[in-house]
Amino acid sequence: MMGLSRILALVAALTLAACGGGEQISAIYELTASPTPPVSRGTTAQILVPEPRALEALASNKIAVKPTELTISYYPEVAYQDTVPRVLQRVLLDTFQNTGRVNAVGLPGQSLLINYQVVTEVRSFQVETYAGDKARVVVAVKLLNDSNGRVLSSRIFDTMVPLSSDAPEPAMVGMNQAVQQLSADIVNWTLAQI
Repeated sequence: MMGLSRILALVAALTLAACGGGEQISAIYELTASPTPPVSRGTTAQILVPEPRALEALASNKIAVKPTELTISYYPEVAYQDTVPRVLQRVLLDTFQNTGRVNAVGLPGQSLLINYQVVTEVRSFQVETYAGDKARVVVAVKLLNDSNGRVLSSRIFDTMVPLSSDAPEPAMVGMNQAVQQLSADIVNWTLAQI
């Protein structure tokens, strides 16, 4: 009979293998919200942050890299801590909360009486190595009035951060900076619209 520690080790190994589609994962990179995002105003409204939509190439935990304008590949043996849409959703939620100026912000299923939804679609979430190395995140955002379903405003946010190298570690530092900047921009824009 297999011991509990051996079973847990086997489950962990299978989980890591599944994260990379059978590929061995040697590093998982975490993207985080800015702990003190600057905002010019606050709100008493309650805000919902649904999971962003994304095409399949960006809807995984793989770290995308574009060597040309028309191709997407992935860094081998590294991954994000979750799928890109869930990572972005968490960073947006944390950014709203970290401002300290939003009455309530939550995820679907948390039983908040919602006033507004911040509906997002991931258009780009990658390292680009053509025409200079950079981290790039592009997100389309709609601010939705939850009581009547009307879109109050919409905007496309495009954030780029130059990279010192396209190696995974500096690339992920740049991706984290890009996601933090983009999330702070979305939060400020949202608060200005409400």
